[in-house]
Amino acid sequence: MRATTEDKNSETPDLTQLGKVVEAVLVSVRDKRSQVRLALSAMLSGGHLLIEDAPGMGKTSLARALGHHLQLNWSRLQCTNDTTPSDIVGVNVFDPKSGAFDFRQGPVFTQVLLADELNRAPSKSQSALLEAMAERQVTVDGSSFSLPAPFIVIATQNPTEQIGVSPLPESQLDRFAVSFSLGLPSNAVEADILREARSGEESFEQGPPILPAGAFPALQKKCHDVDFSDPIITYLQALAGQLRSAQLPNLSVRALMQIKGLAQAHAMIEGRDFCVPEDIQAVFVPALQHRLGPVTGAASALLGDVLLQVSAP
Repeated sequence: MRATTEDKNSETPDLTQLGKVVEAVLVSVRDKRSQVRLALSAMLSGGHLLIEDAPGMGKTSLARALGHHLQLNWSRLQCTNDTTPSDIVGVNVFDPKSGAFDFRQGPVFTQVLLADELNRAPSKSQSALLEAMAERQVTVDGSSFSLPAPFIVIATQNPTEQIGVSPLPESQLDRFAVSFSLGLPSNAVEADILREARSGEESFEQGPPILPAGAFPALQKKCHDVDFSDPIITYLQALAGQLRSAQLPNLSVRALMQIKGLAQAHAMIEGRDFCVPEDIQAVFVPALQHRLGPVTGAASALLGDVLLQVSAP
């Protein structure tokens, strides 16, 4: 009987479950369908997510709801200007009884890490997180420790005009698969939230998880198998060539690989096992805008122009 239960949990759920995940997350993060779909696409492709927003826009609710409905462990790291690498990865503590050092894990040892206000952390602390994002491991006093799988960072950064923040370096930005801003809800949705809100309380009741335990890694594997045909590869390269000649000559191959993964995940959410040009178009701007400047700046307009200049197959 136990083997039957494990087999059932290891089965890849029907792709319609992904649409149900989106709808379930929208209970907590209202009026943000495109952002929720982008966040889910990033997680399915194994990429990290960057959100540029002011406090109180629902970033924590998004991370918590995704972790809940995908049945992934999550933790929150609040970055400040005195955050140290050990605050992120952990620290060795001397045990006088055994005469040895014990490693105490930091908040990075989770499946979904919400790194809040990342651009307030010192550069040395950001570098500690960079190793985790790039290699899915951390190094403490010369010893390496593997992180749980999957490992996904949902990082937030404050607008650069705020006091005490600084732009993230290009090496950090290149590790993020997608970026966006949540922003304010519509007036009607805001009114509903105000009607339901109780002073001093935040409700995180989200109902039962949508995916069975252990199903998400199987979906990630399935995402890598979504067909990405030669005409779609040629289309992506044409878009990259146009962008490199216009504004971003050092657009990395890693960025194109991230776009491919996002497009494959987008196709899965649409219920397909193959990519079409619309999948590339849906993720192209949020996959690249943080490499050009602030998320809310002119970068999205430039990328939109690139999409118009290149003919789709």
